Amino acid sequence: MGKIIDSILSTYQSQETTRPTVSFEFFPAKTHDGVFNLLNRVEEMGFSLQPTFVTLTWRSAFKDEKLWLRIGAHIQKEFQLDVLLHLTCHLPKDTLKQILNNARAAGIRNILALRGDPPIGAERWKPIPNGLNNAVDLIKLIREEHGDYFCIACAGYAEVHTESWNHPDLPPSNESRMLDLERLKMKQDAGADFIITQFFFDVDIMLQWVKDCRDMGITIPILPGYLPIQNYNSFCKFTNWCKTKVPPQVQLDLERIKNDDAAVRRYGTELAIQTCRKLMEAGIKSLHFYTMNLASTVTQVLDGLDLIPTRHQRDLPWQSTLRRTGSGNKIGSGEQVRPIFWSNRQSSYIARTSEWDDFPNGRWGDRASPAYGELSEYYLAFKRPKANRKDLWGTPEKPQDVWQVFVKFIEGNVKQLPWCEQALSLESSMIRENLKWVNSNGFLTINSQPRVNGAPSSDPSFGWGGDDGFVFQKAYVEFFVSPRLLEKLVAVIKEYPQLSYHALNAKGDEHRNTPLHSVTAVTWGVFPGQEIIQPTVVDSDSFAAWKDEAFELWKVQWASAYEPGSPSHNVIQEIYDSYFLVNIVDNDYANDDSDIFSIFTRIITDDMSKDDLRTRVIELEAKNEKLHETLAKIKSIQDETAKDLSDTHRELAKQREENQLMKVQLRQLQAQMAFTTV
Repeated sequence: MGKIIDSILSTYQSQETTRPTVSFEFFPAKTHDGVFNLLNRVEEMGFSLQPTFVTLTWRSAFKDEKLWLRIGAHIQKEFQLDVLLHLTCHLPKDTLKQILNNARAAGIRNILALRGDPPIGAERWKPIPNGLNNAVDLIKLIREEHGDYFCIACAGYAEVHTESWNHPDLPPSNESRMLDLERLKMKQDAGADFIITQFFFDVDIMLQWVKDCRDMGITIPILPGYLPIQNYNSFCKFTNWCKTKVPPQVQLDLERIKNDDAAVRRYGTELAIQTCRKLMEAGIKSLHFYTMNLASTVTQVLDGLDLIPTRHQRDLPWQSTLRRTGSGNKIGSGEQVRPIFWSNRQSSYIARTSEWDDFPNGRWGDRASPAYGELSEYYLAFKRPKANRKDLWGTPEKPQDVWQVFVKFIEGNVKQLPWCEQALSLESSMIRENLKWVNSNGFLTINSQPRVNGAPSSDPSFGWGGDDGFVFQKAYVEFFVSPRLLEKLVAVIKEYPQLSYHALNAKGDEHRNTPLHSVTAVTWGVFPGQEIIQPTVVDSDSFAAWKDEAFELWKVQWASAYEPGSPSHNVIQEIYDSYFLVNIVDNDYANDDSDIFSIFTRIITDDMSKDDLRTRVIELEAKNEKLHETLAKIKSIQDETAKDLSDTHRELAKQREENQLMKVQLRQLQAQMAFTTV
């Protein structure tokens, strides 16, 4: 395969009206099934959309460079697609040299040279021993070791790299902008061939930045990177983490439709089409998409821009990527023929066959999905704002202090937790009192949802998807818990046959009452003219992968806020070392009497002393008394309102009678006047 810069320059130098270069970014999957399905996704999009190249990210936590290189080499060899592999400065110089040699041996000719994000748990970037300082050093190393063999891309920031901002909550100054441009010029001077930008939403800012680059003497091609809006929550997370400016009208439009997933996706697609069209009208001849490993939205954007090659433009064989079966054997993907009905509707066919990924996966995505993993797995997630964690979570000295932090989060008095970067969702707020109760007794919840049985898809609390549908969900709760309380839970859960559970600790010790490799849908929807959509599942293999990240957050985000050996650091380390992560699903979603929290109540009350129980009863009685008082007030208001309405009705009836009488009297007077006139 060739150097990507040659294709880019050919497009820019062409005197004819040509298709702009189109490129897609993908990120590595974590499971074997995910890897093979990622390859299927790349093949699918490569065959139908004909990108100029694809990029494959390297997260600092993604340690298997051999797998990374194998994926890149497979994409090049089997799909005939140029691959741009990301490389960061998180490894020693000698290791980076070896990786470059291995990449060259694998036929890789294109590298995106990045400094990389700060090491996990660190506030700012710090070079490792015998490492490199920044992307400029990495570009120089590549050129020193391999001359012009590699095409080198670098990163650009139209809104300035967040580390160059003078203040985390204020826009960057002109000095910051100039410093950022000078650093970009240094990358060009060191040997970079082209620039890929951070994602953006304000086109005018991007176009002005391109002009500023040219004024600075930066002449290499600039590829604007765009992240299509596919989900409101992920849009909020990414714009918050990267401090991306959003035009006010876009923010208002999204706020109005944020509870309608399908409407958000349609809006995001149309916005992407308008944005890309404006870029092309301004002379930009390259479009780079952050795909999040999803096909349908990018396909629809390119279709709207009329940039999907027609059949006579393609000359690629139908090559099928191998995937693994449950037994571990490799088989063909099974797609040996496509229906004729979509011969002239390629984008429609892809959208229909990739429907299972239409709603981007959250933590409980299908383990075989190439989009597997929470958004925080994606490398941009490391660019979130650095909050003062001691102010957020205090300085706990015993586990009970940590429990109270979770309670305060449920109450809304703590703004975020390592596992929960936003306030309690609207649906979970409906079980707020139950969550406060279990957290205050040592069941530290990080994810939950109530039971829903056929709510309209437009429901403001539970709705999702398109119009005229109905949504369902099983009650679910995920939490950290001590071994002592887990032992009690395991002992009594046998008496709750409707509940399934899975528990793992950081070392991998396991308790469960579900089969191996089990997958349970916990959210599904029924929509007119469609098969049942199951966007959210609890998957035991996914849970095992998520467990590692969930426990790591105790250390990298919470314990690291304190001095090693301090009481606060020690208590968080103790939780990391001993607690279990547990998920429970209540499968009896259709039973109004089923209560997933009843098992917690039993465990907690069994563990209480008589005095504690008496105190709890008094608390509940006080709450009930307040509820009765509130209900009595509401009833009194209703009674008064009803009386007022009754009085009003009587007054209106009296007025109607008087009006009727006046009309009769008026007619009589008119008749008398007529008679007198005659």
